[in-house]
Amino acid sequence: EFKLTKFTATLLLLDILTPIGFSLLVLAFQPLAVFLRNRILKRAKLRRAYFKNLLVIGITGSYGKTSTKEFLHAILSEKFKVLKTKEHQNSEIGISECILDELSEDHQIFICEMGAYNRGGIKLLCDIAKPKIGILTGINEQHTATFGSLDNIIKTKYELIEFLPRDGIAFFNGKNEHCRKLYQKTKIKKY
Repeated sequence: EFKLTKFTATLLLLDILTPIGFSLLVLAFQPLAVFLRNRILKRAKLRRAYFKNLLVIGITGSYGKTSTKEFLHAILSEKFKVLKTKEHQNSEIGISECILDELSEDHQIFICEMGAYNRGGIKLLCDIAKPKIGILTGINEQHTATFGSLDNIIKTKYELIEFLPRDGIAFFNGKNEHCRKLYQKTKIKKY
C-alpha cells in the first residue's frame, strides 16, 4: 500500500510550483529589462549622433562577418584610427555598449559587425550605428529556424543596404547567388 507522507507531498508540490514561480519572477522583471535595454539603445544613438564625421562600415551576412571585419580593421588601421566591434558584439546591446564605452573623438572609422535573428534586426542596428558603407558577405540557409524562411533571411540581410544613405556604398559577395540578385536591384553605388 502506497502512503503519501507529508514530506513527500511537500516535495511534489514544490516540484510542481517551482517552474511557475520562476516564470512569474521572470515576467515581473521583464518591464525593467525592456526599460534598461531601451535606455542603453537611446544613449548609444545620441552618442553616435555626436560623431558627425565618423565613417561607419556595416557588415552583415550569414557567414564571413567576423573575418571581413578583422581584415578590414587590419588594412584600414595602417592609415586611420579605427574602432571595431569586439567578438560576439554584433547585437543591439553589444553595438550600443561599444559606442558608449569605446567610441572616442580620435576614431575616424567604426567597423560594425551586424547580426540578427529576425526581420527588422539589421534595421535596428543601422538605426543605432548609421553606416555609410554596407558589406553583404553572403547569404545561406543558416538560422532558417529562427527566421522562418530563406526569403526572410535575404530580406533581413538586405536591410543594411536599404538603410544606407543615397551617397552610401554597397559591397556584395559576387560569388553568392543571393548577393548577386540583391546587387541587381540596388540603386545606390555598388560593387
